[in-house]
Amino acid sequence: MAGTAALAAPAHAERWTHDDAVGDVVRETMGEPGAELTPAPERTSIDITRVVANHKGRNLTIKVRTRSAMKGVLMSTSTIRTPSKRLMLMSSRIPMFGSSLDLYDINTKRRDPSVRCPGLKRTFDKSRTVMTTTIPRSCLGNPRWVRFSVDLATADLLADDDYSYQEDGLRDGSGSGFGPRKMSPKIKHG
Repeated sequence: MAGTAALAAPAHAERWTHDDAVGDVVRETMGEPGAELTPAPERTSIDITRVVANHKGRNLTIKVRTRSAMKGVLMSTSTIRTPSKRLMLMSSRIPMFGSSLDLYDINTKRRDPSVRCPGLKRTFDKSRTVMTTTIPRSCLGNPRWVRFSVDLATADLLADDDYSYQEDGLRDGSGSGFGPRKMSPKIKHG
């Protein structure tokens, strides 16, 4: 049952696990805000089944598991909240164009919201079904707790369709593409 692990784990723990519903990827027509979202359970490469966060030592680590190998175009976005900061973690992988992984301060008044973060990294396991993002706590301001969201998206850049596909890894159901992303509970530093 989706969310069972999240309910069984203490809300304030250094490790938190969420089991996400299977088949809750949605399709949206690109360029049409407010377009109707339709279920796309066949998009298994971004169908998140489990999210595990560890907030201990010097890092916050977020592992995302999908139903099948993450291949092709992949975009991942996470909002990260701490007692004093709101940050956006964005990563992309586009075949033939490369990859990026960036952290931004959402509330900054600076012209460039980028957060310089040595040690920020993203890796995939051998089967490409687990993506691990490691964020040094120093880049987050060494917070006593964090909350975060997880979103995966893909599109067929070579196809003649105008669709993108998305998955909110912490919200279950076909309406998971609407509204703000669901956030984890506060995960204390252990």
